[in-house]
Amino acid sequence: MQVVPGTPAAIRFGSFELDVRSRELRKGEKRIRLQDQPFEILRLMLERPGDVVTREELCQRLWPNGTFVDFEHSLNAAVKRLRAALGDDADNPRFVETLPRRGYRFIAARDEVERSASALDERGTLVRLAVMPFANLSDDVSQEYFSDGLTEELIAQLSPLCRGRIAVIARRSSMLFKGTSQRARDIAHVLRADYLLEGSVRRDGQRVRITVRLIQGDSETELWSDTHDRTVDDWLSVQADVAAHVAQSLLLELAPRHLAHPIIPNRKAHELYLKARYLWALPGDEGFVEGIQCVDEALRIEPDFGSAHALLARLQIGAAEYYRDVPRRALEAARAAATRALAHDATNSEARAALGDVARMADFDWTRAKALYRDVLASNPSTELAHRGYAVLLSLQGRHDDAIRAADVARELDPLCVMSTMVAAWTRYMACRFEDAIDACRYTLGMGPTYMPAVRLLALARAEIGDHGAAAEELERAIGHVGPHPNLVSTLAHVYGSSGRQSDAIAQLVALRDLERERYVSPYQLALAFVGIGSVDEAFEALARAVRDRDPLIAHAVLEPRFVPLRSDARFPRLLESMNLKRRAA
Repeated sequence: MQVVPGTPAAIRFGSFELDVRSRELRKGEKRIRLQDQPFEILRLMLERPGDVVTREELCQRLWPNGTFVDFEHSLNAAVKRLRAALGDDADNPRFVETLPRRGYRFIAARDEVERSASALDERGTLVRLAVMPFANLSDDVSQEYFSDGLTEELIAQLSPLCRGRIAVIARRSSMLFKGTSQRARDIAHVLRADYLLEGSVRRDGQRVRITVRLIQGDSETELWSDTHDRTVDDWLSVQADVAAHVAQSLLLELAPRHLAHPIIPNRKAHELYLKARYLWALPGDEGFVEGIQCVDEALRIEPDFGSAHALLARLQIGAAEYYRDVPRRALEAARAAATRALAHDATNSEARAALGDVARMADFDWTRAKALYRDVLASNPSTELAHRGYAVLLSLQGRHDDAIRAADVARELDPLCVMSTMVAAWTRYMACRFEDAIDACRYTLGMGPTYMPAVRLLALARAEIGDHGAAAEELERAIGHVGPHPNLVSTLAHVYGSSGRQSDAIAQLVALRDLERERYVSPYQLALAFVGIGSVDEAFEALARAVRDRDPLIAHAVLEPRFVPLRSDARFPRLLESMNLKRRAA
């Protein structure tokens, strides 16, 4: 099969060239920085030169699930950034014409640039494959985790098999289209995928029928289909067969490779593992507790189940990041689980990425963390988790441009995952690119309007540009929706205090202390609240405890803009030294 993209590789207009595949705007040899939303606006207009692109169409393109935050403001800001990148003038446009209350129109001449088609184009751009959620055709709806688990496992097997040839989009983005009636072309466009792998699972007792088909995104052409009838006990081999068949179909030059079939002698253990993966993928941390229970039970039944150990490591890291447990304890549990996983399978990317996170958050061993992340990405470039962790590491080292690029790669691999878009926002915030961070947070909230980390970061970025009133309103509204979560309360205390509302800030601190009697409260977040009211000694005490507890955020103190009032204190460099960090200019 020859890979023939349905859209031009690049579009030229004026002195510019937009590379659709690499998502780059160039002017001669110069690359021009263009964020996701301005890029999508430009691409849509270039697809229909001379036509009016309505504001409603842009809303659907930028926020495909129909949920968005402050659309009018966000769209106006994105068009403004596009014009700035093009050097265009709204009053005397050369490229983008505004039609008041209707939309926009591209008015310049354009030329399409075709390049030879292959799995890797001439510029080295990877073909992108999205594995869509497998449909559960069984009568028993409780078997949903079985079909979802197959989706997850197939992605895990395809990624290393297609290393360097195909970028496999991460599960969280594709799962958002579960049960959708949208056309393949529309899904492929949103996920920026060249191909979709669709399938269904019908389970009847011990028999399983798995049907798979490969769809070209732009043309909606079915390129290949296959059906596998197996028993539950041997269905794991189907994953390897399907993965090899898809890779062979996409890349004729890729010699068929035999994948070692995982041997899981106990079917019940594997079903528990699949259910745990399903729970892990739920929004936020709502599935962590039950997910850990499922994995523990699977490992009690089958102690040598390497993939289950790796999943347990990921769940424990999540428990640390969401403060479900004292972070140090959860991170040590993650270390132990990842080590056991690698004892059974030294190539497990999930376990190695988990050890990179542990080295970064628990050991403050930046050299080892970097080596682990890079090792994972060298062997499996589609490991979005490693790209995310590496982006955070680069940010902490003050390598902001590299950090943003790494975060954007993670976002490309999982474009509709709120955690990936959140890291993209965070790296921009740490680089003091606050307007960019605000835009990235709004984009994240367009997918999950109550996603707490995005609300919190949006408020902090708004406070940094002096908009304390809007920052407070965001936090107050979020607390009204999700309740007094400690991370929101501490941030609100900081915003109140830094804007002169001292009594309101102290009231939030009292509420935070009350919450400490009910659950673990991040000392890093507590320090943020103390800085807001000017209590420097209490802030340093909280930060010292954050180091002892291995609060996942503590290393961010090196560049956190809200901790600027602490930097002139002699205790600040000592705090950084305790984490093997050096003071860096923001």
